[in-house]
Parts: sequence; C-alpha cells; structure tokens
Amino acid sequence: MNKNADKIKILVVGAGKAGELLVKNIICDSESAFNVVGLIDDDKTKQDALILGIKVLGGVNDLRDIVNERGIEEIFIAIPSERGKAIRKIVENTSGLKVNYKILPRQSEVLMQDFEKDYLRYIRKIKVEDLLGGEITKADQKDVSNFAQGQTIMITGAAGSIGSELSRQVAAYGAKKIILYDWWENGIFELRNQLLENYPESRFEFLIGDIKDRKKINSVIKDFKPTTIFHAAAYKHVPLMEQNPAEAIKNNIVGTRTVAEIAIKHSVKKFILVSSDKAVNPTNIMGATKRSAEKIIHILSDSQTKTTFCAVRFGNVINSNGSAIPIFEKQIEMGGPVTVTHKEMTRFFMTIPEAVHLILQSWVIGENGDLFVLDMGESVRIYDLVRLLIILQGYEPEKDIKIKFIGLRPGEKLYEEVLLEEEETKATTLKKIFRTKNQSNFDQLSFLSNLTHLLELIEDDGLNVECLREQLKTMVSTYHPMLNK
Repeated sequence: MNKNADKIKILVVGAGKAGELLVKNIICDSESAFNVVGLIDDDKTKQDALILGIKVLGGVNDLRDIVNERGIEEIFIAIPSERGKAIRKIVENTSGLKVNYKILPRQSEVLMQDFEKDYLRYIRKIKVEDLLGGEITKADQKDVSNFAQGQTIMITGAAGSIGSELSRQVAAYGAKKIILYDWWENGIFELRNQLLENYPESRFEFLIGDIKDRKKINSVIKDFKPTTIFHAAAYKHVPLMEQNPAEAIKNNIVGTRTVAEIAIKHSVKKFILVSSDKAVNPTNIMGATKRSAEKIIHILSDSQTKTTFCAVRFGNVINSNGSAIPIFEKQIEMGGPVTVTHKEMTRFFMTIPEAVHLILQSWVIGENGDLFVLDMGESVRIYDLVRLLIILQGYEPEKDIKIKFIGLRPGEKLYEEVLLEEEETKATTLKKIFRTKNQSNFDQLSFLSNLTHLLELIEDDGLNVECLREQLKTMVSTYHPMLNK
C-alpha cells in the first residue's frame, strides 16, 4: 500500500536551501499531510537533480504542464528572498488551475526569530503583500534598533495602518517609551491590547485626543517629553476629502502645524512627517493638503534649529485601513463583479511593514529640512492585480469572476508620481531612500499669507467647496483639480 496515496500532492517552488529544508521537514514528519511530488527551480543547473530523493522537475514556465500531469493540489513557494514580480509570475503561470498557494514568510515577518528548524510551522497562504512587496534585511533592522535605544517616541494617528505598525516596530526595537495618540477610541483600544500582549516589557501611554487640540497636544508633549514625534495622523480618502475639504484642511494642514509648533516649543529633537505621493502635482484636495503640510514643515525647518524636521513621501501601502484591496477581496468572495475604475490605472505599492521600516531608516539619517522619497519599485496595473487576486481564490478571471470598469472617481489620476517636476533626487547611504533637492523653491511669506486667508475662509464659509479649492491653488501652484469628467 502506498503510504502517500491519501496525502495532499504538493510541488515546492525553490530548490535552494529553504526548499531543501522545507522538504526535509515534511519527509521527517511522519504525521505530515503532504506528499512532495517534485520541486521547481529556474536555475538550470538544478533541474533534473535530486533533492533528498525528490526530483527538480523544471522551471516556473513548466508549472502549468507539471501541475496538470502530476495532479498537484498545492504549490509551496520556498524562495523567501523573492517577492513581487517573481511571485506574480508563479500565480500567473497557473491561472485557471484549481490549486492552493502557500509560501514561506520572509525572515522579517517572524521578527528576528530563527525559523529554519521548522519551516513547515511557518508556511502560510499567499497574501497580496507577497505579490507586491519587497524585503527588509537584518542589517537594516540593526541600524534602526541601535538608534531607537533610550528614545521616547510619540506617534500621532497611532491607531491607523502606518501609526500602529510604527508602534509595533519601535517597540520591537527597544524604544524607552512610546506615546500613542489618536482620536479613534476603538482603534487605540485594539492596539493597546495587542501591544501589551506582544511587548510586555515596553512602556506605553495610550491617549485619546485630536491633533488640532493645541492645549491637549501641548500638555502631552510637555508632560511626556518625547525625543521624536512621528506625525502619521491625516485624513487620506480622496473622494471623501473632495466632499469635505474644510475637514481635510483643518486636519492635514492645521493639525500638522499645531503639532510641529509645539514640538519646537518643547525642544523635541526630531519631527518626522509621514507624507504621500499624492502631494506631487496633486489633482485632489487630499493631495493639496499633504503638499501644504510638507511646505509647513520646510518653513519651520528654516526658521529654527532646536528640532530637526523631515518628511517622508511614499505611495500606497497594501491593505491599509479603507484601501481598495480588501474591497476587491470582498467582491471576489461575493462572486463578483470586481469593480475597477480604469483598465490602465497603475499604482505604486509597498507593504505596511516595509514602508514603516523605510520611515524608520529615514528617521535615523534625517537632517533638518530633508524630504525623503522612497523607491516604491515598479508600478502595477490595478487590473493585473485584481486578476491575480481572483486566481489566488481559485477562480479564473472573466470566466468565473467578472471585472467591471466604472470610471475614474473625482480627483483620481490614472497614475501617481513621487517627484515634482522641479525636484531632483540624490541617493542616500540607504537602499530605496532618496533625498530631494530644490524642494524649497516657493515664496514662504506668500504661502503663509494665503494660509491665513484659507483659515479665515473655513471660519466664514467652510462649506463652500469651490472657494476653498481655489484658495488651495494659490498655496500649491502644482495643484490642478481633476473634477468629474
């Protein structure tokens, strides 16, 4: 009787060290539910070789034929150094085949743990992050860890996607104390439970408050004396901010100025603004307010020396609160159709842990007035991403699940940019992080005068959307509203 007859037939992609150890884990586990039928590797020197008695059957381009011929039920991807394009190619080459996909996590996912002894324990289903994300190395982690020692860190917008990941990473890196500040009570409650469970040795303060509340912000910074403030609080949803420009202005512009000015008052050493690629040649209210926030930070950096002001600009993070990907996944779960605004729309994507790590690296090297731009890698067509999400759920795009195009929403671009036309970049000592040059070419006095007028308009007639939009154009010369078309 064949002892493997009732086991799940798997194919391991990757015949390197990770693939070999994974196969060894499965073979040595007498109760394993898996039967390793073969391995796949694009390295031609490994093809036809035997790994622990199991043959390397071909390369990724051979996947479809091998899955069909061998009756493969699951594909285990054992190439932990690869993400993004390499993983997308594997999924694309098996489109329409009813297989399950699993993957070994990146080393950074199991924060500084040695998981090589039991790879099988950590293998998990493929997530959208695997289709798009990059890698964080241990060397990069060490630099941030050394810098974080002894720091008291305040995070605004702490309950959001970026803020909460910032809190997890700085806790893991050994910050002395972390002050979590957000108006979102439920989010802070959930974050509190998570942090206290996972980082019992760390010291936290969980505070409910608004960044526009000058008295409260002053009290918090005065009492807890943070050495660094990560300003991640912002309204970010483009269509909502098009309809509510006064709130976007009050939160993203006034709130940023409030926290920054009080940081100076109490001699906070570093202030890091979390910005957005939507600040570049903005076509919407949200982007114009984020570019205004960058300008405020630059003006303050020019006017004093006590606090080092930096900004970090990057694109979309995968699976952030309210982002499109969870909506796509829900639509697939419901049987479709999946709604996409335009077939040619592209976006830059980065995983939340990767984006936050690059923010932390920028924190380490940041000098007063720096505006950092993160290398987001290649842009990805949203249509192609949706197809991959459908395949991962075991369906065939357009056949099992339809894709419907609904047109661009107000303020949306087909593609995003990370630099203004007049901005240049120069490399830093760190991979994927660039400093901009020439980003200070604007009339600061005129900007501040127009800002004063903008705030008067909010007080007088905050519901006049067109009036506020026109005033923002006087402050951000690159703002060209894209309205309903």
